[in-house]
Amino acid sequence: MKAKAFLTAAIVFAACLFSSCGDNRIPAENNFSQMLSADGGKSVFVSVNLLDRDNEATTVKLGGELSSYSDKLVSALTSAKLSENPDPYDLPAPDSMLLQIEILRNDSEAQRGMDLCHMEFFNDGTLGVFGTEQFCGEEKSYTLSVNDMNKIIRAAEQIADDRTSCPPPMRITDPLSSYSHSGAVIDAAGISWSYTDSDSREQSFVADALHPLDEYASFVKINRLFSTSALLEFPAGFEPDKIKITGWDISQKGDTSSETISHPKTEYENNFPGTGDYTGFYQLESNTVYYVTVTYDDTKYAERGFAGTADYYFETGELSE
Repeated sequence: MKAKAFLTAAIVFAACLFSSCGDNRIPAENNFSQMLSADGGKSVFVSVNLLDRDNEATTVKLGGELSSYSDKLVSALTSAKLSENPDPYDLPAPDSMLLQIEILRNDSEAQRGMDLCHMEFFNDGTLGVFGTEQFCGEEKSYTLSVNDMNKIIRAAEQIADDRTSCPPPMRITDPLSSYSHSGAVIDAAGISWSYTDSDSREQSFVADALHPLDEYASFVKINRLFSTSALLEFPAGFEPDKIKITGWDISQKGDTSSETISHPKTEYENNFPGTGDYTGFYQLESNTVYYVTVTYDDTKYAERGFAGTADYYFETGELSE
């Protein structure tokens, strides 16, 4: 029996137009559609990790916002003909892996953690599937055709090519816990963004958002962390040059007066001068509304293909110490 492959390569989370599916135990044989189907407009996030076909080295191509290409990925996944293998743990050698896709959603009950389904595609047509039981069901492996595999990979490559068009979601995890799916994935709210598209044209846009203390602001609530030392994580290649974190007591929600906004209970700001300098550890407090702004310097636009700022909102409940 060959060992299951656990790659440590960074994976990018791409906000997508999909929705969650309740507690269906999936993916069912020959059908991913339940996982990707609409159910109350709840957000689902997808990460795409493409691996080098020519050698054993891992090449991470960063996924971007799933917009015009989302239909192709959904179509490729849902139309694939799958045959379940009798032993889900008997997977090919790790160096024959071509692609990883991870589907995540924030837990529907008060955002107490993340549900995930992780897929590993190998060059012999094997698909390994595992994740949290309530979302993904039991660990399984399947066999699929070369044609279906290539359709899925082409769709993933198109997503990777569009990676810089929008800030990626921010993932909050508790790295001190063995429960790697604790925390949440958070979409950017306010955005000011410039990027180079696939036709080498420079594009830019601004998306305004309500202040997180506004009573109508939309944000994620986090209850499920097993310590208050959290990791605010961004995909490889999207580590910010600057981060600013501001927090207000939850009792101040609905109060957007200048007096309240200008007197938060907690503030943190840090600049990161070089690539790889970013460290995302932050000591969260219970019952706090957080406003996180990350900045990508204009001076690195030519190197990265993007620049700008992104704001992320979330609030905490009673966190474990």
